[in-house]
Amino acid sequence: MTKPKFAFFGMGNLGLAHAGHMALHGYDVSLCNRTGAKLQLLIENNNEIRLGGILAEKARLTLVTASYEEAIAGRDVIVICTAAPGHKYTVTQLLPFLRPHHHIVLHPGYMLGAVEIHQLLTKHQLDRIPISEIESSLFTCRYDGSVVHIKAMKKHLGFATLPGHRNRESLSLFHPLYSQYLRPYSNVMETGMLNLNFINHPPIALLNAAVIDTGKRFLYYREGVTEHVANLIEATDNERIAICHALGIQTVSAHEWQQRHYPGLIGDDSTLCSTLKTNAAYHGVYSPDKLYSRFIWEDIPYGIIPVISIGSAIGVKTPSMDAIYGLCKAMFHADWSREARTLDNLGLRGLNGRQLLRFMVIGNTQSIDSQE
Repeated sequence: MTKPKFAFFGMGNLGLAHAGHMALHGYDVSLCNRTGAKLQLLIENNNEIRLGGILAEKARLTLVTASYEEAIAGRDVIVICTAAPGHKYTVTQLLPFLRPHHHIVLHPGYMLGAVEIHQLLTKHQLDRIPISEIESSLFTCRYDGSVVHIKAMKKHLGFATLPGHRNRESLSLFHPLYSQYLRPYSNVMETGMLNLNFINHPPIALLNAAVIDTGKRFLYYREGVTEHVANLIEATDNERIAICHALGIQTVSAHEWQQRHYPGLIGDDSTLCSTLKTNAAYHGVYSPDKLYSRFIWEDIPYGIIPVISIGSAIGVKTPSMDAIYGLCKAMFHADWSREARTLDNLGLRGLNGRQLLRFMVIGNTQSIDSQE
């Protein structure tokens, strides 16, 4: 059976790790980034990525380029590994070159990512292209300037597609390599709600704000999480769980999520606090060097705010998330309301819980209106 050909976008930790891992296993892989020293360095190294950590190998990519057109020419799967704010930008640049046979995968999708991209494609008569989401980053990894250190690979991550009837087809493109790592989810609301970055990251950043502002680096989970910080994480997580239950989405707590995806890596999993502090995959993960990092500019507008909007639409209160958002507005003099993936901004205002889930499967509000 011929292996599908992959194009990766984004040369951060995750993009380098995922592209390198697939190339190492014999896949034809291209990697695209607009500009930057990493792009030039990779080209100078004959497209070779050095992997470290659980893998100590060198992987050679078929193509490394700054050209969007060149990156996807003759390829089947487009994997976008940028931060959430880069999803729409990347697909917008790809619009002239996309074809109906392509599959787009957001790795990870974050909250309502597939919806945003599906609506963009629909606007340009490209709605036959399926958009998939991976629940979270498959790789826990860091790039040090020369080596991509892969500390762990999460198991049992969810994979969902919009429209839903294309999910089996899209997921099969990642098998058999990721059979034990990716499993089908019912819809893209489920993958979004189980990406817990917005649950974990902002509370730790905000409650350690004074230290981060000094520029002092600390171990983000081992030193940044205390019992009281974990209490805020759990309060926020309980609101997420309540929204999932109201929507009829199966979910697990943040504590159970750690146990599910990092088997054998947690020293003490008796509480969420101890789990975060003793997860070996997080050892060596340091705080950002400034407070205005992706733990705020990604996790608030693409995590906290969208979930608040969903809770509001279905009548579930979110006081802890509201408080986190309120603190961020005051501390950063920003509100993110225009850029956030809210239901209003995505044209889904007025849908009830059942209609929202239906949309997450079919991607069409007109069909919903005719059936409700």
